[in-house]
Amino acid sequence: MSADPAAESAYLEAALDAAHVASRFLHWMEDAAEQLAPQRSAALAADAQRQHAGPLAAARTALAAAPAPEELLPFAERLAAGMHHVERAFVLFAHFPEAPAHERIPRILGALHEVARAQEMFYAIRRVVPPFHDYWRLPDTPSEGEPQQADASAPLGVVHVSHGDRHGGFALYVPETYRADRDWPVIVALHGGSGNGSDFLWTWVREAKSLGYVLIAPSSVADTWSEVEDAGLLEILEWTAACYRLARDRILLTGLSDGATFGLLYGLAHPDVYRAIAPLCGVLHPANAPLGNLERARDKPIYLVHGALDFLFPVALARLARDTLTDAGARLEYRELPELSHTYPRSENVRILRWFEAITAA
Repeated sequence: MSADPAAESAYLEAALDAAHVASRFLHWMEDAAEQLAPQRSAALAADAQRQHAGPLAAARTALAAAPAPEELLPFAERLAAGMHHVERAFVLFAHFPEAPAHERIPRILGALHEVARAQEMFYAIRRVVPPFHDYWRLPDTPSEGEPQQADASAPLGVVHVSHGDRHGGFALYVPETYRADRDWPVIVALHGGSGNGSDFLWTWVREAKSLGYVLIAPSSVADTWSEVEDAGLLEILEWTAACYRLARDRILLTGLSDGATFGLLYGLAHPDVYRAIAPLCGVLHPANAPLGNLERARDKPIYLVHGALDFLFPVALARLARDTLTDAGARLEYRELPELSHTYPRSENVRILRWFEAITAA
């Protein structure tokens, strides 16, 4: 019990209100990120201002007026760090139209980075903050139970591993329900150009947690993927398999943009490693043909997603990839989303996993 119950009560009330504000903003940003397109981005920024400027300012003022008692400082520091990232995301996103043209896309990408950092801060305190109890739970899936006991060499939850010679490090999520008496399916998720695995991990944590997948989000060695990471991904899988029981016949390789392009390249090169491939908003790399990957594409399950409004990789390139892979005999599921531009379609995650589960159950 705090030496000053009134002060503790005031802080906890302000903290709870701030968490509600942050949760609403993060949910909004997920929806906004999927709608991003040159013709819609300014309107989304204005909507961010309209919906979130006032509540975020009020939450900041309330927290400043109700300092945390000493015994709650570790929690308060984590909450404050998460709120800092939320506010940074808001400022970058809501005000990006005011920036010079060459700074606008970097500001949007910066906002998405801050959203990922906020999620990592809040994830650590989700059990004691009601707005985040079920933030990472899909509808119609069980609420988070008590974590299993893991030995010191096999931590659960979010883990960060430093870089190696052939990879730029990776972020790992192991469900808190993990048990070593069965094999666990795997998602390997490759970020887009200039991204990193620590951020891209959060694109998939909700689905991995809810549906029981080990999730690996590697980082490229340089700004984007290249030949070197092909071997690096295999090293990462071996490292992970030495610590956890992986279902080696149920590994899904997915990725965004450059991560999709190279995910197809790596996945087709190693059909015995990756059970299926799900590239989103990428292209068919020209190296696939001389490497013999099109021959290896026969009967390979591929879930190909592209936006009809993609300004970086026009949809004609996706249709060409669709036709080429179909002619090569791939088991192709092609999804062309009419309102999607060059951004991550988060709403496809569950569809991808249901498709993958149907394949692996056959």
